Amino acid sequence: RTPGGSGLTTTRWSEALTRAADALQAAPADRIGVIGGARLTNEAAYAWAKLAKGVLGTDNVDAQLGDGLPADLVLGLPKATIDEACAPGTTVVLLGPDIKEELGVLYLRLRHAAVEDGVRLIEVAPATSGLSPYATHTELHGPGGAPSAVQAVIDAGHLGDGPVVVLLGRPSLAESASHTVRAALALAGLGDRVRFLSTLRRGNVHGALDMALAPGLLPGRTPLAAPTDALAAAWPSVPTTAGMDTEAMLRAAAAGRLDVLVLLGADPLQDAPDRDLARRALEGAGTVIALDLFLTASVSAADVVLPAAGYAEVEGTTTNLEGRVSTVTQRVTAPGTARADWIIAADLAARLGADLGVGSVDDLLAEIEAVAPTHADLTARLVAARGDGVVIEGTSVTPTPVEGPGLPAADSYSLRLASGRTMYDQATMVQQAPTIAKLARPATVRLNPHDFDKLGIEPGTPVKVSSARGSVTVAATSDAGVPRDTAVVPFNAPGGAGGDLIS
Repeated sequence: RTPGGSGLTTTRWSEALTRAADALQAAPADRIGVIGGARLTNEAAYAWAKLAKGVLGTDNVDAQLGDGLPADLVLGLPKATIDEACAPGTTVVLLGPDIKEELGVLYLRLRHAAVEDGVRLIEVAPATSGLSPYATHTELHGPGGAPSAVQAVIDAGHLGDGPVVVLLGRPSLAESASHTVRAALALAGLGDRVRFLSTLRRGNVHGALDMALAPGLLPGRTPLAAPTDALAAAWPSVPTTAGMDTEAMLRAAAAGRLDVLVLLGADPLQDAPDRDLARRALEGAGTVIALDLFLTASVSAADVVLPAAGYAEVEGTTTNLEGRVSTVTQRVTAPGTARADWIIAADLAARLGADLGVGSVDDLLAEIEAVAPTHADLTARLVAARGDGVVIEGTSVTPTPVEGPGLPAADSYSLRLASGRTMYDQATMVQQAPTIAKLARPATVRLNPHDFDKLGIEPGTPVKVSSARGSVTVAATSDAGVPRDTAVVPFNAPGGAGGDLIS
């Protein structure tokens, strides 16, 4: 974007990188923020963590967009594999989103396990989901009610005496993650028989967290205050104070307290729960630098845009929700002059007078093996696994309770909002695939039949759903699987979405 200009203009890589580096060089570390990275390979995520934390000195880094869970909870709880969740005799607790909508392959595995293998499903949710027909027990709760619902399940003896696997994610983006954290820690308090399987939905978010694209962490599930000797030798410096997560960075940017905001394949205008905050953040940040595959709404608002190579256009490794690392092989050439994210990080470091010390993906993986205790000897282990991948074990991170904002007082007329994602919606990657973009269903508001009587409306009636943030007009549908006094609106559906209501 030319100074004072209203739109983006084409330029050379050298000029764009120099402008980005100049902005980063001029900004104090605590006034730089980096949002995104879940689309990157592990190696690229490591390169960006090293650039942000080791060169720039900022810990304001977060691969989640305010729609996930605290990194210390995801990394610190004892992990389960999908095979363990589907093993006969296991009780699976669904404490997360609608698996059928967000993780379709996992849904099929769990459905088969429940129908054919005797796995017991206990659902704790703000509304019934695609797995409800196969659940032994469903404990519905209103927004903020997950901790008490989990306690009710425990007290009623629904968990039995055998192994328990908790599918852990965000049931609703319309409430603080703190409620889910408290519920998860209550289950973890039952002892070693309880293990957790993440249902965070972003492509390589688990690899990004392992590589420290989260505040308060270093690569290898290591706290910021406890760098390994190898990392201290490989990095120019390490931040001494934990930084901001995405929501805090967006608030800082909106208030004019961020001089540079870097978007790593992130589109907060479309994906952040509070879209109004995201809009004000992009307007308030001094310089916005975007690395992406597509010209999204957020990229269009950036000052410097650096085209990045995408999946199948790069080499490296990724990590799935089990913590299983697998290799990625480049299959096609990136279009135009798009570059791998790690190369962009190395180029920026050079312009900042630093050297990331890597010249290839193999160099990056070798350094990860050296500095991250959990990833030691990963290359040899991947070879021995013969294509099955390697589950990363161990962590020195301890999950801690978090305090969230209290719920507004209920009254006789208002409903509480619950909002989750659907498989096909208006998210960037879906909309960029013409064959599936048209599968996105129009938004509706799901209400308990009791609330139709209270509101004096009929199913199918277009209704205006309003919050302190905004309003949408959608058709009302009757659903006995929604608790009374709750309105369920999909987060990112066409024609009106929960993201326009969340503040």
